[in-house]
Amino acid sequence: MKNLLILVLFLYTTATIAQIDANALLGLPEATTTNINSIPTATIKEGVLIFDTVKKKVFQFNGTEWKELLESPSVLPKIGNYTLIESDNRNILTFDSTTDITLTVPAGLPIGFNVSIYQIGNGKVTISGAGGVIIKNRLLRFKTAGLDAGVGIVSTDTNIFHITGDLKRN
Repeated sequence: MKNLLILVLFLYTTATIAQIDANALLGLPEATTTNINSIPTATIKEGVLIFDTVKKKVFQFNGTEWKELLESPSVLPKIGNYTLIESDNRNILTFDSTTDITLTVPAGLPIGFNVSIYQIGNGKVTISGAGGVIIKNRLLRFKTAGLDAGVGIVSTDTNIFHITGDLKRN
């Protein structure tokens, strides 16, 4: 009886999925990378979406340039003290230093700003805020704990950042 019930549910699910109306799907305009880049930016409204048939990805116009939606994060190597910038958002920073260094979080980064950092050298990374930025951690830990430590940094409100991960007290 149980097997019969499973079979009925499987057939019902399969039949339901097969009944999606292709005419109800939302399509995007398509163009090659060259064609997209040749569109005069003055004629494009902010927020417009297009599918790049060469890169096989969806792009959105932000008012200045086409930005890939759902882009993969980049790994950005650093070797010394560093101050975050807006383009670090959603990326991974690796710190390879033999001496301890400081990662500064400046004021003005957007709410939702999110970056991962990894200590890949022996130098520990201390995370500090500048210009009124508040860095929060439940256990008051603001320094990577050692080699291969990973830390997440997220802006949860204007100039407020929460950090979590493999941390220790200063």
